Amino acid sequence: MLNHLLTVILLLICTCAYLRAMTPSLLDKNKTGFLGIFWKCSRIGERKSPYVAVCSSVFHPSFLLFSWWPFHNSVVKMASWTSL
Repeated sequence: MLNHLLTVILLLICTCAYLRAMTPSLLDKNKTGFLGIFWKCSRIGERKSPYVAVCSSVFHPSFLLFSWWPFHNSVVKMASWTSL
């Protein structure tokens, strides 16, 4: 559960940083309030980009390998069936 939350936060940071690089006026006009969260995420993505890149490269392969692994459910069902 925590792994999924961290993945969503990292994707939000990366997306906001990309949007600000492509269209800066879109995020710069909303620096306060609820939409200011996206501006703050873009600033984190710009200033801490090496750390965000390392975290992304650590979290995403493990997320892809263990959560989206094909036949994951069938292997679990087969293992529980054979233990009977």
